[in-house]
Amino acid sequence: MKRYFVGFLTRGLLFAWSGPAILAIVYLILGSKGIVHSLSPEKVALGILTSTLLAFIAAGCSVVYKIEALPLLHATMLHALALYLDYILIYLLNGWLMAQLGPILIFTVLYAVGYALIWLVIFSFTKARVRRINQKLQSGV
Repeated sequence: MKRYFVGFLTRGLLFAWSGPAILAIVYLILGSKGIVHSLSPEKVALGILTSTLLAFIAAGCSVVYKIEALPLLHATMLHALALYLDYILIYLLNGWLMAQLGPILIFTVLYAVGYALIWLVIFSFTKARVRRINQKLQSGV
């Protein structure tokens, strides 16, 4: 268990830098749409801290795929749920998502579709790579 906790922390720290980068993109989009004209220091600080936390948790959650005793379906579901909760809580806390049923449902559907598409692409590439490696091993190359 300690190894997975260390893995979570390591992965999180490696990718926590992306939080402020994501925040800058979000603020640029909000600014281009005329939604945000100026930000208070408190809003900027909250955005930086929470987006860094979001990136830390999102990267750290991938450690579930290193737990060999966990079936792939369970690891995927656990990863998807942890990321969903991470994103929705941070988005609600920052006011990037309205705390109303409609926007939350739209976010949930878009998240599920996006997660599934990304997962399927990664799974397909990995499966093809494993197939090529197995063919090389069988042919003795």
